[in-house]
Amino acid sequence: MSIAAVDVGGDGRGTTAVRVRVIAPSSMGKPSNLEAFSRFLWDAGMSAHVDHSMYRPGADPFYANTDQHRADDLVDALTDDVSTVVWCARGGEGASRLIPYLEALPADRKQKIRDARKTLVGYSDATALHVYLQRVYGWRTVHGTMLEMIADRVVAQQSVDALVALVTGRSDGVRYELRPVVAVDRRPDELSLRGRVAGGNMTLVENTLGTAFDFRGDGKIVFLEDVHVQPYSLERSLDHMKLAGVFRGAVAVVFGSFSDTSDERLIALVFRRFAATVPFPVFCVDGIGHGYVNDPLPLNTDATVVGQMRLGSPTYTLTVDSIYDADTRNRMAASLDQPVAGAGAIADVTREV
Repeated sequence: MSIAAVDVGGDGRGTTAVRVRVIAPSSMGKPSNLEAFSRFLWDAGMSAHVDHSMYRPGADPFYANTDQHRADDLVDALTDDVSTVVWCARGGEGASRLIPYLEALPADRKQKIRDARKTLVGYSDATALHVYLQRVYGWRTVHGTMLEMIADRVVAQQSVDALVALVTGRSDGVRYELRPVVAVDRRPDELSLRGRVAGGNMTLVENTLGTAFDFRGDGKIVFLEDVHVQPYSLERSLDHMKLAGVFRGAVAVVFGSFSDTSDERLIALVFRRFAATVPFPVFCVDGIGHGYVNDPLPLNTDATVVGQMRLGSPTYTLTVDSIYDADTRNRMAASLDQPVAGAGAIADVTREV
């Protein structure tokens, strides 16, 4: 297209409560998908800003554009006075290269990021931005599928629907069934853990170590997922993070999908060996990670892990609050001319485990 950017207003009902700025902080996507991003966001009831210059073929051998362009676009998205949601187009590589630009911002621009408290949506390489924005600015973010995956229809519709419900404030949060990696050392009905979920892609979490914003799991329900990781490499990374103090003071660890590995049996063995060496419960959850099913997970919001007996068997549930507080959700619901959902509107995307 000849235009530099497209701004698309709501869904025909006049809502501007959710205003999405699309960014490409990582690898190159398909320029032909940019129009599809706008259509999807419009159809989901959101206004959208999609800059068609964010993909510049040939500008860099690895990334969607030059570091400077991607950094400028990121800073604009984090600080503009219009958008409420910053949604990553795709993952891959390169988001962590933009953090030095964020660190070098003048104090007034940093204050704008701190005050804005927008919602970042993405996963995989976007984990670097999740960790940074949570550690430095206290943002709540969403580990969720990206727009290239939606445009290419390589993510389950139920995952997309659950993500849209979160971003538009139509759900109070999410609830997932967990399975313990090893037996929990207390009765299920005695287990009630509270913390904030933090983490994301294991490789990117590990890569923050030694930086000024390194990941710390104290008081957290630590979530980790990854793709193309060999079992021995997984164990090496978990050992490294243990020695670096990542899990010190953690409430629990939840492993998501570890996709496209050479041996799922050995991955499970590594999980069990890890769980045997830590003083907190360790669980697995299906459908959050790099698979076709990639359900959303709010990060840096309040969460609980609760056990109970069901039909004579122990069951465990992770419930994670919305990224929005009640007042914000009420305002969003009013703009949509619909009642705000109550506690029963938590998106229960549980599966048999």
